[in-house]
Amino acid sequence: MTNGKKVAENIYLIDARVFGIPNFTSAYLIAGEKLALIETGPTKSAPFIIEGIKGVGFDPADISYLVVTHIHLDHGGGTGTLVREMPEAKVVVHEKGARHMIDPSKLVNSSKRVFGDLIDEWYGEVLPVEQDRIIPVKGGEIIDLGKGQRLRMIDSPGHSNHHICIYSEKEKGLFTGDAVGVYLSDPGRLIPTTPPPEFDPDVNVETIKGFLGLDLKLLLFSHFGITEKVNQTLNMGIDWLMKWKESVSGMMSKGLSPEGIIEKFRTDTREALGSDRGNELLYQWVIEHHIPMCAMGYLNYFKKKDL
Repeated sequence: MTNGKKVAENIYLIDARVFGIPNFTSAYLIAGEKLALIETGPTKSAPFIIEGIKGVGFDPADISYLVVTHIHLDHGGGTGTLVREMPEAKVVVHEKGARHMIDPSKLVNSSKRVFGDLIDEWYGEVLPVEQDRIIPVKGGEIIDLGKGQRLRMIDSPGHSNHHICIYSEKEKGLFTGDAVGVYLSDPGRLIPTTPPPEFDPDVNVETIKGFLGLDLKLLLFSHFGITEKVNQTLNMGIDWLMKWKESVSGMMSKGLSPEGIIEKFRTDTREALGSDRGNELLYQWVIEHHIPMCAMGYLNYFKKKDL
């Protein structure tokens, strides 16, 4: 089966198969006169990305831009590998994350503080990107691919301070990265993604409120897939972030342990996903690994506020 499908007139979704889990991490190929790839996935996803580009009828060597929403390894860790297959491609990344693409050692070490040596097993080696191939952005910049396909960079902090989202003027679509949450396309549910060390729920909410002011018809999630229920989904993201903030604040005031907070998050997530789990591999990964990371993000946020 071809690893790629058309999801809009000039946009193709490619499954990066992160952790070997299908329907978990999306990359998107956008075609104008030039080609852009949004998200690279980690290094271990590079073969799936290359396969997907070819599968929808394009040559990886013709890619002009690799746009990384943020430098977390499941989104941008494979950039240094892919640019070796894409000799003309420039790498578009938030200016606050650009130096970590050039020298990824601190980024990898930071990730290992959260997940330990699983990082190597999950993501693979993270290769550096040459400085002259990087285009740092801060929001407001336009990438013109031709044929009316213009991509506007949007500074989108909250999940991390080096996060951008990308607005397609032609399709009126927003490539959300992790700014809105994780969209589980089967069974069609949204849950937060709130990792340490930079997550800030208040900033994240303001970012999502800003999206409500855009002319949007489509949300394109890096985790995973698309939805046309734009305002409903954005508001759901806001509600989740504030609900968990209030929950953690209350639980901390009562002296509840981190393990208790994690279990509360797991209960909320199970209730939200319901009995129709859909992708069982993804469900298990979310419960076992994603939810503890989300709890750590909130605990770190409150710890910083108390300093």
